[in-house]
Amino acid sequence: MSAQIKHLELAPNFRFHGAPSLPGGTSTAEGTQQEAPEMQMMEEVVNMLERRAAVYAGLKRIATASQYGLSVGDLRALDLIVELGPLTTGQLTQLSGLSSGNITAIVDRLEANQMVHRTKHPLDRRVIVLEADQKQCSVLDVPDPNRLAAGDMPGMDPGTLAQVHAFLAQYLDHLRDDALHGHARSTRIN
Repeated sequence: MSAQIKHLELAPNFRFHGAPSLPGGTSTAEGTQQEAPEMQMMEEVVNMLERRAAVYAGLKRIATASQYGLSVGDLRALDLIVELGPLTTGQLTQLSGLSSGNITAIVDRLEANQMVHRTKHPLDRRVIVLEADQKQCSVLDVPDPNRLAAGDMPGMDPGTLAQVHAFLAQYLDHLRDDALHGHARSTRIN
């Protein structure tokens, strides 16, 4: 594993809201100057992932929803169920920020399209949970033929690809944890 990935793994205060707080290196002026370009590049990467990628991914999700006859709200709810499920309708309401009436209508449409199923919770049969139908939902994950592939990127050797993969996996873990815990702090999730 490279020193760059180890550097990120050792950064307990690494935050994805704006500038990351990476551990400062040496206290000498030379050491600080050597890390300044790395810090700037990291800030740019985080900015690209947080805002710019979200905008373009959102536009792509709008096109995907339209292609499959779903509303953006339907696809947003389905994405939450696929990524975080199984969920109760109450949890889906809290996570999505939509009203319980909207969620009921969305779940009814998704169930009619066989994208989700209502099932009883395995530990408490009184609770109904929403589970994604992996086979039906897999059509939404078919790779776009125009998607950039690793082979299209100069200098993307297997080692570099492994570093990018490790960084993105760690980024998503932090983002998920921050989103769920941040959401739980502002609204209690049942």
